[in-house]
Amino acid sequence: MIVILSDLHLGLPAAPTAASLMPALAGATEVILNGDAAESASAAFAARGNDALAQLREGLSRAGATVVRIEGNHDPGCGELHAVRAGGAMLVTHGHAFHPAIAPWSPVAQEVEAEFRRAFDASAREEPLRSLEAARAASIRERERDHARRPSAVVRGMLGRPWAFPMVMGYWRIFPELSARFLERAMPAARIVASGHSHRAGAWLVRKRLVLNTGSFTFPGQPHAVTIDADEVALVPLARRGGEWRQDAAGRRAWRIADVARDTASRSTPVS
Repeated sequence: MIVILSDLHLGLPAAPTAASLMPALAGATEVILNGDAAESASAAFAARGNDALAQLREGLSRAGATVVRIEGNHDPGCGELHAVRAGGAMLVTHGHAFHPAIAPWSPVAQEVEAEFRRAFDASAREEPLRSLEAARAASIRERERDHARRPSAVVRGMLGRPWAFPMVMGYWRIFPELSARFLERAMPAARIVASGHSHRAGAWLVRKRLVLNTGSFTFPGQPHAVTIDADEVALVPLARRGGEWRQDAAGRRAWRIADVARDTASRSTPVS
């Protein structure tokens, strides 16, 4: 079984510990950490985050699971850009490449978008690498200009820019469409995309493609896992009990990969 998590943000005070995550990953043969696994680009939080990530890798190795780290906008250059699973039917990527500004509500969004477009226009790579490498360049610029902060500090900063809140809400609304459009353009043969980045978990059927988002372990929470087992892909909520994260089977939603490929997957809704 493959288990995909995103946005652990290890190193931040609100992030989970390696030990607390292990029960949610029981039985996995491969774990994909789909971006922002640790605050590796942060002067303040990198050391603690990288130590926690090493502990998680060690625990998973002892359990017999391989680990694939995909980079996000908080840890650019620290992993793979994407993974392809389910026999080519699924693209796994963090999701920050879906919008050239990375985080359109950020005070440095215009500068970040300009760097994305510069890198994209200068590249001779084929998609999806052209967009993903442009997002890496934009993320490095973002980290240089907008340092990682505690979630509470982020919210306080947004209070001084009240227009940022509706921009975040708008981004949440369009993220499934951005995801499906990216898949349609960058990897048209795939029918499923698994991402994080927006911190809003959910499952949507958009443009005849299944869009899955695992949410985040930090603000506003709602962490989920995507699992791939045999011919089925599922979105599973994670619940914290007794200091441990576990998969909540009661909230699990699953789709047959073949049904998605035939455009017969049932329509789903965002997690509320």
